[in-house]
Parts: sequence; structure tokens; C-alpha cells
Amino acid sequence: MNVLLVEDEESIREAFALGLSERGYVVQTSRNGEEGIRCFRTSPPDILVLDMVMPGMSGLDVLKEVHSDEPDIPVIVLTARGTVKDAVEAMRLGAFDFVTKNIDMDELFLALSNASRFLALSREARYWTGRESGRYSLERMVAESPRSKELLMNVAGLVENDRVTVLLQGESGTGKEYMAKVLHYNGPAGERPFIEVDCPAIPAELFESELFGYEKGSFTGAAGRRIGLVELAEGGTVLLDEIGDLPLPLQAKLLRVIEERTIRRVGGGLSFPVNVRFMAATHRDLRIAVREGRFREDLFYRLNVVTLTIPPLRERREDIVPLAERFLHQSTQTFRKTIRRISPEAQRLLRDYDYPGNIRELSNLVERAVLFCSGPQLEVAHFPPDLSPGKTPAPQGTPGPEAQEDPQTFSFPFRPGKDTLEGFERKLIDEVMHRSGGNKSRAASVLGISRWALDRRLKWARNPEGLSSEEKNPTEESPSEPEVSGPSR
Repeated sequence: MNVLLVEDEESIREAFALGLSERGYVVQTSRNGEEGIRCFRTSPPDILVLDMVMPGMSGLDVLKEVHSDEPDIPVIVLTARGTVKDAVEAMRLGAFDFVTKNIDMDELFLALSNASRFLALSREARYWTGRESGRYSLERMVAESPRSKELLMNVAGLVENDRVTVLLQGESGTGKEYMAKVLHYNGPAGERPFIEVDCPAIPAELFESELFGYEKGSFTGAAGRRIGLVELAEGGTVLLDEIGDLPLPLQAKLLRVIEERTIRRVGGGLSFPVNVRFMAATHRDLRIAVREGRFREDLFYRLNVVTLTIPPLRERREDIVPLAERFLHQSTQTFRKTIRRISPEAQRLLRDYDYPGNIRELSNLVERAVLFCSGPQLEVAHFPPDLSPGKTPAPQGTPGPEAQEDPQTFSFPFRPGKDTLEGFERKLIDEVMHRSGGNKSRAASVLGISRWALDRRLKWARNPEGLSSEEKNPTEESPSEPEVSGPSR
């Protein structure tokens, strides 16, 4: 990393430059603010380290000038006295960090390490932003159905307004995240970061530190400052995905940030502004959640500035085949195949299906068909047999008709509130013993347990009070009891 150090005191300037060089930084130095501005414009650094108090141009004056030319450069401000007022002013003007001068330079090294990490993440985000923007252009949106054309018209009217908060609602798999990226990448902030926050996936105790970051020593294990997701999205968009599943206490924390557009790192004393656009997505009806007390009414109205409802795939059947053809193209590139089309019969099959999993399910179906196809086009036979008009596949784990007719399959009704796990287990053991002709070894093999473990369970079934808890739930095999085949006596 290239560092420009602007410091008027020669001894401090030389000592700091030597210390930074020993840590692997490439250091340029300037004696005052005017010289620092010239050096900055002639040979722009990655990070600027700037003394607060200097003759002529002060550090704050230099900071204003630098950020007018390059608003994204991390600037670390140095001061000998370190007052809160100075720190607030420096952070208000966009300084990355505020460090008190110290001979051991530990605070400065930590600030530089954080700035380097922030810079690397920002560059990576810009790289992926450049690659992603083409995928999410308005021209690539599939909109053949009337519902999709209406949605596209609404989105086209929203992309230029990159400050309005948008709430995306729709069933799982309808493309809410895709639509959020279309809004982001086609707007004025399209080159800035897009950060997705999976609200239910973040543990409640880590929510604040993940979103807002934390300061060194704020809790056990906080060895240094960490930049939060909201701060990483500076100038761009934060998508709060599945916000309807967020617990009420965390909803209150989000409300404050969305209203005030300021954050405070965990363990930090200062709040500072963030320039981000918030979007939220959910498969739940938030109006119902508000009425039931599961979602804050004030947060709902803060998010519900503009609502886009993404229709399910079964209500936009004209889009099914164009989408399937796009997924076909993507899958053939992934699996290096030369499948060029979908047969007319397979197209009809896809159009008539109801897609409970929506676009995500269609994508998976096409990917699976490509895997099994060895010819030039996808045929009906390459898709699952239960893709028939108006029919949806049985949930995973539900036995099909063949399994239900199989005499080797057991079926026991379970009545919640009336039956118990212990009773269900006894029914299963009795049925297996019956079908095994009373042969304990055979029954134990079918159940996947040892003969000894089966004996314990049978004795427990006859006399539950006469066995210890270890005998009721045996976990270890008996090494001494021999296996004996033959009917039970």
C-alpha cells in the first residue's frame, strides 16, 4: 500500500516514515498541507495520513480538499491532544479514523491495517459490481406477460431515484433479490457496492456487530476495529432480505438506522452518517404481521415508501419458456454441453406446470435436465415424471404411490397431542417383530440396532418402571452377550 504522510514536525515525520517503511508500506512525506495537496494530485496514494494541526492549511482543510477530488480514499487524522470535538469534526468530514500521536505507533498501525482491509474490500466490490451490472440490465429482464411488463415499467421509473426505500414482496423464489439488483445496478449508484443482509441467518447476539461493526476491545475477542456491512455499502445499497423474520428487538435497531441514516459501531462512542439506500425483501405479508404484533408498525411504514410485488411464476406463464431458455444457455456453459433448444413438447410441459418454487424451481429443473441430456435438445423425458399440468411434486420425504403400495413400507398414524414418541417406537418394534416371525436378530438388523439394544427396548415395553434410564435408552453395545438366532421364547 502507498501511504502519503503529511506532518509538519520533522522528527515525528521521519520517525513515522521509518516505522511505516519497516512494516512494508511505501511512504511519501510532505511537510505541510499545501505540499501534501500537490503530492496527492501528482502521485495519488492509497491511504492518506494527515496531521490535524499544521501552519498554513490545517489538516481539516486538507481533508476537505482531498475528498473533493477523491471521496473514497481512506484518510487517517493524527493529533497530539485528541479531543472529542476534533474527532467529531474529522469524522464528519469523512475521515476514516482518528488517532492520537504515540511513539509506539500501535494505534496508527491498527488504523492502517483497517484502512487497507477496507480498501481491498471496496476494490473487490467494485470489481464484482462491474461484472454484475451487465447481468442485471433492464434490457435483460424477461417480461413477456402483462404482469411482468407492468412490473418492468414500475422498475424503469424507479431506477433513477436511488434514495427512495423499496419494499419487495413475493413468494419464495420469485426473484426479489434479482429485482433489487436491477434497481441498484441501473441507477446512479450502480458502480457502488450492493450488500445483501440475510436477516434470519445472523444470530441475534451478532446482529449489531455484523451490520454496524465494532471497536477494539468492545467485547471478548474484539482484537481490532471491524467495519460493518452497512458501512461497507457506503454510497450503494443494503438489501435487508427476509426482514419479516427479524425478531422485534432487532427491528427497533434497524428502524433507528433507516430513519437517521447514522450508525454507531459496537463499543464506539460516536455516531456517524452513512450514505446508503435501504431495500427490504420478504415472502410474508407485513400488513398481517403488523396486525398480529410480529412486525413493528413504524418500521413497516418506514420501509413501505414504494412496494413492488413480484408475481409468482404461475401468474406469468408467458415468461416461463424465455426464462427456461436463458437457464438452458447458462447450464450448457456451466456443464460444457451443446444443447441448443427445448423441444415443443417439453415447452408445453414447462408452461403447464404450476411451480410452487417459482423461478428458482424452474432454474433447478432446467439444470437437472441439462445434466441428463446427451442430445441437441431437451425432451420431456429429461424432466421429472411428476411435471404434469396442474400437478406439483410431493414434498421431499413423502412416499409416492409406489412406496405406499410396497408391502415392505410401514405406515403408522401419529396424532399430535395424543401419541408419544415412546408409543410410536413400541408400535414400530412390534410390527417389525411380527414381520420377522419373532426372530430378534432379524428384527434388530431391520431396525439397524444390536440384538442387545432390541432386548432392552422389549423389556422396557413390558415393564417401563423396572429399568433404569440407561437401560431404557441404551447407547453402548454389550460385548459379552452372544447373538442368538431363532424365534423368541
